[in-house]
Amino acid sequence: MTANGVDLTRSFSAAKAANLDCDGTPDAVFRADMVSFAGAGNVRLEATLTTAQGSFLAAKDIGVYPFQASGKKKNVIVFVGDGMTEEWRSAGRIIRGSMESVPGVSGLREGFYDRVLEMDRMPVMGMVVNHGADKVIPDSANSASALTTGNKTFDGAFGVFADGTDCMWLSGANAANREYYLDNPRVETIAEYLRRKLGYRIGVVTTAGVNDATSAAQASHMGERDAAFDVISQFHSNPFLEGDVAVDVWMGGGRESFDPDVRSDGRNMVAEFAKLGFKVVTDKAELDSVNSSDTRVLGLFKRNDGISTHSSKIRPSAVSHMNVAYDKLGLTRPGSEPLPSWGAYKNQPMLEVMTKKAIEVLGGPNGDQPFYLMVEGASIDKQSHSGHFAGAAWDVLEFDKAVGVGRVFAASRKQDDTLMIVTADHGQPMQLIGLVQLSDADYYDRKATNTITLAGPTGTVTQNVFKDATANIRMQLPYASFGGKNGPPAETVVDAYSVMGFPDYIDADGDGYPENREVDGKGRIRLAAGFRTGSHTAATLPLSAEGPGALLFTGVMDQTEVMLKIGAAIGSETAELDAAMRKMVNNPAYPKMIGK
Repeated sequence: MTANGVDLTRSFSAAKAANLDCDGTPDAVFRADMVSFAGAGNVRLEATLTTAQGSFLAAKDIGVYPFQASGKKKNVIVFVGDGMTEEWRSAGRIIRGSMESVPGVSGLREGFYDRVLEMDRMPVMGMVVNHGADKVIPDSANSASALTTGNKTFDGAFGVFADGTDCMWLSGANAANREYYLDNPRVETIAEYLRRKLGYRIGVVTTAGVNDATSAAQASHMGERDAAFDVISQFHSNPFLEGDVAVDVWMGGGRESFDPDVRSDGRNMVAEFAKLGFKVVTDKAELDSVNSSDTRVLGLFKRNDGISTHSSKIRPSAVSHMNVAYDKLGLTRPGSEPLPSWGAYKNQPMLEVMTKKAIEVLGGPNGDQPFYLMVEGASIDKQSHSGHFAGAAWDVLEFDKAVGVGRVFAASRKQDDTLMIVTADHGQPMQLIGLVQLSDADYYDRKATNTITLAGPTGTVTQNVFKDATANIRMQLPYASFGGKNGPPAETVVDAYSVMGFPDYIDADGDGYPENREVDGKGRIRLAAGFRTGSHTAATLPLSAEGPGALLFTGVMDQTEVMLKIGAAIGSETAELDAAMRKMVNNPAYPKMIGK
C-alpha cells in the first residue's frame, strides 16, 4: 500500500479471515486505523495484492485540503431545513410576506415584498448537488453525513464508508448482527474535528428525536441510521474524542432512547449525561431557566406513551419527534391533516427559543467561547412525506425564525466572527400551484369525505379525500390523481392556477405566525400545494451564507464541499473576501431585492 509512492504497508494489520460479500468464499481483510495525511494536495493511493493467481492493483485519488486556524476562532452555525427545497422556501416567503405589514396593507403587493425571509436576507447564495454514494436520491442520513464529513457514504449510513461485511445486516439490522453495522471504517465529522483540534464547544438542536439522522450524523458513526441506542452511546462516549462526550448542548425529542425501560442494555442515559454535568430540561419552562452559566444542557422535550423496545433490540418501537410548529402554536389543523398527539409533553419550546438558548450556553458567560452549532428544522421533511402542507409550511416559518436568532447574534458581535450557513439535506416533491378561496368551514371539515379507489397495474389503493383537497392536492400512486379539477367534495371545483391576486394570511396576535383562519373577512385566500410521491427527490438545493468566508459558498457545489468550505472559512484569512462581499452588498449602485 503506497501514498504518493510512500510505502504504508506496515500501517495495516495482518490479513484477517472474513466472509466478505456473503458469497461463502474465503476472503481476507487488511485494515489500518486512524490514518490521516499531514500535507495538503492530491494523494494517490495504490494497493497491490499478489496471489497465486497474479498481482492486482487498485488506485484512488484523495484530495487533502489545508487547515490552519486563523488568529481569532470563528463561530459556525449550520441551519439544516430537512427536505427544504427552494419551493418550501418560496412557500414560507409567500405566507410570511403576504401578512399585513401595517393594518389593511398586505406585505406582498403587485408581486413585490415589503419583507422577505431571514434566510433571504443573507447575502450569499449557492446551489447544492446531493447524490448519495450508491443512489441518485439520498436519505437524511447519508446526506447529513456528506455535510458533516465532506465524504459520501451509502444510503442510511453516517460517518462511515461501506465495507465488505454490510451484507451481514442490510436485510435487517438487529442486536445479533450489530458488530457488522458498527465495524465500518469511520471518518471524522467537522464537529468532532473542531472539538478535538481547537477545543470548540458543540451544539446540536433539532425538532426531531435527538437520535434522528441529521442530529446523529454530527457525532456518531454507523451503517444503520435506526440504531438509536448506539447513536446516544457514541455521543456520550465519542470514538474520535478518546471517549469524551461529543456535545455541550443537545436538544430535541426522543426521550425514550435514553430510558432504561426501553434501552436493551438497561442504561439510564439521562442519568449518565447528568453525571457529566448536563443540566437536563424537559419543557419550555425549564429551558427558560437555562443561562450562560450552564456549561452543558440536555433538552429532551418529547416522549410518546406506549413506546417499548423494538424487536431488533437496537432502537425503540417508535421515535417521538417534537410536535410541529403549527400544533405548538395551538392552531387548528386542516381537515386532511392529523390532530396533534402530546402525551405528557404539552409545553414544548419553539425552535427559535432552543436556538437562542443553545447560543447563550455555547458562547459562555463572556460570549467568547468558539462554538459549532447545527440547528435542524426536521418536520419540513416529515410532514412532506404525508403531504401535510400546513404542518410543513409553518415549520419553515419556525425554522426561519431560528435563522433570525442566529443573524441577530452575529450582528451583535464586536467582530465579524460568526459564519452562518442555511441549506437542506435533500428534496421533497411539493409544488406551489396557485391559490384557492376556501371557507373555514370546508377547510377544517374532518367529517365530510369522499372515498376514491384507484386501480392500476401495481395494485389498488383507496384514500379519503377531504374538503380541503383544493388547497392540498395529493397525487396518488400508481398513475392517477385527485383534487383540483378531478372532483374533490367541495361544492365548487377551483382551478388554483387561475385564481388572481395574492394570499391574505392574517397574524391576528402579532407573533409572526399567521393563524390560517378567516379574521374580519380576510384569511380565506390560501396557497394551494401539490404533492407527488411522498418520497425524497433529487432536486438541487438552495444554500444561503453570511459571515466571514461566506463568499466561498457561491455557485453550484457538491454537498461534500459544504463542509470543506466551512473548514476553509475557519482555517484561512477571509478578510479580502469579506470586504468584497460588503462592497457588493452595501453599494447603493447595485440593485437589491425588495426587503433585503
